[in-house]
Amino acid sequence: MSLVSIVVDPLNEVAAEARRLGITSTVAVDEDRSVSNAYNALEASMHPGIKPGHTFILVDKGGQMIWRWEWPGHGAPMYVDVDEVYSDVAKRLEPSGTG
Repeated sequence: MSLVSIVVDPLNEVAAEARRLGITSTVAVDEDRSVSNAYNALEASMHPGIKPGHTFILVDKGGQMIWRWEWPGHGAPMYVDVDEVYSDVAKRLEPSGTG
């Protein structure tokens, strides 16, 4: 299993920011927004249709979305609690009929 962050910003800006922040996990660039569109990640945003918002999506090896969390809107924290991610994802990964 791998963590891949996908952003729509230009590659040179993403690379510089990743270096500055010491990010060592994979960061992919979706400048044409094709991946963001494919997973409908452009709607729950402060900039609908332009940039994804705070949307977290778990995709299996076959490209199927198996978990999603979106920022509920202004006034709510712009992150998802790590324990909530672990709990929700674990439920989605359980074999059918056991959870």
